[in-house]
Amino acid sequence: MAAAEDIPRWMWALADDYPFSAPPKGVIPNFEHPKLVGYHSITIACAISIALLVLFSAARLYSKLRLIRKTRIDDYMFWISLPFLLTTLCLYIYLDNNGAYGYHAYEFKIRELTKPILVVTFLSTLFLPVATTLIKVTLFCLILSAFEPVRKLRFLCYGGIFATVAYYFANLVIIITSCHPREGHDRVSFLAGMASKKCAGTTEIIQMSSIATGVFNVIIDLYIMAVPLPAVAKLNISRKKKIGVAMIFSAGGVAVIASIISLAFRCRSWKSQDLTVDTIPAMACNMVEISVGLMVTCIGPVWKLIRSTLSQHFPSVLGSSKNSNSDPYVGLEPVEKKRKHQRGGLSEIDSMKTFGTTVDFGGDTEANSTKTLTRNDSV
Repeated sequence: MAAAEDIPRWMWALADDYPFSAPPKGVIPNFEHPKLVGYHSITIACAISIALLVLFSAARLYSKLRLIRKTRIDDYMFWISLPFLLTTLCLYIYLDNNGAYGYHAYEFKIRELTKPILVVTFLSTLFLPVATTLIKVTLFCLILSAFEPVRKLRFLCYGGIFATVAYYFANLVIIITSCHPREGHDRVSFLAGMASKKCAGTTEIIQMSSIATGVFNVIIDLYIMAVPLPAVAKLNISRKKKIGVAMIFSAGGVAVIASIISLAFRCRSWKSQDLTVDTIPAMACNMVEISVGLMVTCIGPVWKLIRSTLSQHFPSVLGSSKNSNSDPYVGLEPVEKKRKHQRGGLSEIDSMKTFGTTVDFGGDTEANSTKTLTRNDSV
């Protein structure tokens, strides 16, 4: 008896002395001293991500409260996404350090899957698509906030939000229907759900959806990174500032790389019965991908904080005098100065929104017309 078999719930109560998975041909399981595989890669990836997220979040909060002093839709989405992401990372750290990952499935017995491990495993599969959805939507909201007047770009963002929500909602439904506890909420019920053929079977829809999710992650990450770049190219600002703005949105390239690597490992573990080991690289990359995605939304406020700090304590670094902070336009070359701003200069994203920056929309309006991306203080 092993996981991914269609057996009645009551039989799982008698399966504690069986291995979680059948060993490969010719392999003798070592139940007494199983070999640790992966060296807690998931824990390392999650711990580093949590540390960076805390730093980026603190810097974002300070910058928003003390320097920028205004909120946008992406700010609200960020603070909604952050607790879901941190919870997801903590759940996977728990699993990686309590036997759910790191040991071959054929080298530990079913009795070692305690109720806490089974419950946390089920919760982690629910939190991951929810956190991923919120993070992708936050990225789209960031683009919308920065380029709101660009009608084409708004439609592209709305389409991306709809596709993201629709896909991950469908994925969440598949997980719940495949892996939910069977006939109760005790240990055996969770075991019967998580180890059932529908949830752990190598040919079931949930395994196919894992590959589909990897493909979708790559596509949507590339889409998020590419959508704002044409608008950035049309901004009426200096080339140096265009590069700076493009780099903010292109920082998501790290997430794209992580999602591509994750997809490769998902394909490699396709139809594997040793999921507690073979899925480690894919999950570690997935944690990095979603964490970087949320950190990207902090780059604008964090950069503003860095500029403010440098201008106050190291004015020579910005090539300005000791009183450079009194000039809110330091380091910027706007088309025209229309209003004053807070001390410390503007982030690259704010510079797009607060000065008479122009974008040529081509076919969106009358021929060769130009719209001015000017935002009011109330935004």
